[in-house]
Amino acid sequence: MRKTFIIVSYLLFLVPLMFIVNFLFDIVTLEKIQGLPIFFPLVFCPIGLFFASKAHKIQKNFLTLGAIIVNSVLLIFPLVYMILGTVIFGV
Repeated sequence: MRKTFIIVSYLLFLVPLMFIVNFLFDIVTLEKIQGLPIFFPLVFCPIGLFFASKAHKIQKNFLTLGAIIVNSVLLIFPLVYMILGTVIFGV
């Protein structure tokens, strides 16, 4: 069960990360969703944090701690992105 929680947690980190990288570098043009990939972490990462914390309660190891850290960092990414965009570009 722990491995399932870790896999789901990392998948819930990787999916928004791939959309963000695609949005920033325009690898594949996704015109219909425009700026939505920036907000995907606000939906996916709390769920990933939940699964990572459940796995961490079952067994404490580096993978579970890593899942908690990467989901937490990606969760604050939209806030940092918007704040720095406002400070730098003044929009």
